[in-house]
Amino acid sequence: MPTLQFRFRLAAFAFASSIPCPTVLAESPGTWSPVPLVSQELRDAGVRIGGEGAQWPQEIAIAPGDGDFALFLTDVGGVYRSLDTGLTWEPTNVGFTPRGATDAAFDPHFPDRVLMAGMNTMGSAFNGLYLSEDRASSWTPVRREAVSGHEDARQKLAFDPTTRDDDAGVTAVVYWSRTAEVRQDHWGEIEYDPGLYRSDDGGRTWNRLNDAASAVAGHSWIDVVPSGERAGRLIATNERGVFVSDDRGETFERRFDEPVTSVAACPVRDGVVYATQAQAVLRSEDAGETWTTLQTRGLDEPIADERGPDAVPGTPRTNVRFNRIAVSPADPDRILMASRADNWRWLRHVSHDAGRTWHTVQIDDARAFFPQNAREGAFAWHPTDPDVVLSFGGDWPTRSDDGGMNFRWSAEGQNAVYSGSPFAFNPHHPGLLFIASQDYNGGVTRDGGHTWTYPNVSGYGWGGFVYGGLAISPEVIVGGHADGGWGADRWLRRSTDGGATWAQHDDVQWASDRNSPAFGYDAGLVCPVDADRAFVSRFRTEDGGLTWTPMQGVSGVLAADASGVLYGVHRLSGDRSALVRSSDAGDTWEVICQVPGYVDDLAVTPEARWLYLASRDRLWRIYPGMNAEAVLGDPLVLIETPQTDTGRHRVATVAVDPTTPGRLYAGQRMDIHSASAGVLRSDDGGQTWVNLNRVKPLSRDVRDTEQLDGGREPQFLRVDPHTGELWATTGCYGVWKYTP
Repeated sequence: MPTLQFRFRLAAFAFASSIPCPTVLAESPGTWSPVPLVSQELRDAGVRIGGEGAQWPQEIAIAPGDGDFALFLTDVGGVYRSLDTGLTWEPTNVGFTPRGATDAAFDPHFPDRVLMAGMNTMGSAFNGLYLSEDRASSWTPVRREAVSGHEDARQKLAFDPTTRDDDAGVTAVVYWSRTAEVRQDHWGEIEYDPGLYRSDDGGRTWNRLNDAASAVAGHSWIDVVPSGERAGRLIATNERGVFVSDDRGETFERRFDEPVTSVAACPVRDGVVYATQAQAVLRSEDAGETWTTLQTRGLDEPIADERGPDAVPGTPRTNVRFNRIAVSPADPDRILMASRADNWRWLRHVSHDAGRTWHTVQIDDARAFFPQNAREGAFAWHPTDPDVVLSFGGDWPTRSDDGGMNFRWSAEGQNAVYSGSPFAFNPHHPGLLFIASQDYNGGVTRDGGHTWTYPNVSGYGWGGFVYGGLAISPEVIVGGHADGGWGADRWLRRSTDGGATWAQHDDVQWASDRNSPAFGYDAGLVCPVDADRAFVSRFRTEDGGLTWTPMQGVSGVLAADASGVLYGVHRLSGDRSALVRSSDAGDTWEVICQVPGYVDDLAVTPEARWLYLASRDRLWRIYPGMNAEAVLGDPLVLIETPQTDTGRHRVATVAVDPTTPGRLYAGQRMDIHSASAGVLRSDDGGQTWVNLNRVKPLSRDVRDTEQLDGGREPQFLRVDPHTGELWATTGCYGVWKYTP
């Protein structure tokens, strides 16, 4: 086969010929199914739809007038809804553009209504306030602001329950303490403009209050006194103390002049309010006018704990800070709060006697697939059952049925694992797959995703950064371990016993930095015509993964046709890449063409008629077998795809269905916010498209398993060659498969 050396200028790439197509945003018939990582042992123990979690939770809330309806908010993995008090969960992101959320406030009199502060690590102009009036079945933006909210644990949304308006069907007055950007070094769009806002129509429209509220406009926790002589009083707490307003936020007066870390008005005792300081619990009997420090037992001594990654067993915690206090509306003597300490030694504490004595909360993670990690507690008390509470257990939901003394895993359906690298089905072993995970090592399945085993590639449990995972056989599994964190060099680790034990290849290393001479794609592939030949990044094996040798002229192998010809990308110096091909199992590589920029993904049709690539946010096509004389115009052809709701294209992954001629998938993700047209399908090679992401509201009353909100923010798409099902690993929205 002759070597092809197509060259063209940068301008040629930008103005290449294109295949026009209509922008089709209708939903396609088909079914999204979550693929939670759950072991056979867990299934035998009764776990039905899994729920490994694995994304930083921010808040959990239960509707005060409907104890079944709950929300679980993550940082960059979207929002989940429960309609059975946390026993099962489903993603609920229809119309919700932010990647995550940090606070939710239910209308106290109309529980179908809920406001949410949509924001996450990365600032975006599509963040801000979102309103649902159909039990989180869909969302509408009511005030978009370019804010971020990483670890912003404040209660910053609060309804005034004294302003019920039955004619309008809303609790009229609601407040928002806009985020104070304390970490402006993060990515994205951020406008630093702290302020206190008020809505007088139940959250549909908003006005910024005047400068008289400047004392509480920054990083304040807020709540409203629900009953008693001062019902409707707004209380705001921050590092400057406690402030109260009796004119709906127009003016404030300070009632306590020491730093306060959280506040909660008692839902059923007139005028009783609790607050926390770094190492004290405060109580007010007069709606915040005066405060006393509780003489608490159980909190007066440092608590020894072993959970932090750097903690020494049996040593006391240091620099303890209390916050996130929450009072039960069913039994006001029951209170929960969280505490932070150095080295991630974070705990939760419960009192059943109005804060006089406290106990350390215990968490049962027996049904969790991934190791438990430390996260700051947040609590949602059931409105009528004092024994039922929802919280976190690391990165997944938990539930207590004994008033917060003990919490257990309760994450069915909450599937938010992140996989940061391409995955590959094994063409010789149906059902075999290793999906590597950033933070959690990943999971291996041998039955097409029904059950999984946990491979502790790094040896760290939580904190294992693994990329480029590949199951070469049921016994031999490999992955690139980044010991120094996300951007560190990867070292190949290998297991020969199905993932039970791991050894490192000290001579097999690649860099994630695209500008490094040692750069390699975090991609793996098994040769379709030789089960012993496999490829990970710039390396290949010919003996089933026992030994590895570097390849020249390729940075990663991303696709192969049915005859075994390999297709990859070679990252060149400067802002250039080369599409390359090998017909001799990786011994030599020939250049198909050069393209400017970075190539995110490749896919080839089984007969090698077309090679598709995702590059520079668009989808392209080339005929890889063309000779130079046969080329008419530029070698790359632009394929038009539907835009996202932001009016942009952001194609980052592509997949071909080898079982159905003409069927092609493309994936768009926005990263700093969520794309409504994320997973796209074409049945005619890219001429027309349908959107596979859900755009119509979910069912209001039941979990509709036939119409789940799946596949958002796809990182990589691949079609299982044995079943024809599309699999999607996502940017913290979990693992999903789509059955056409």
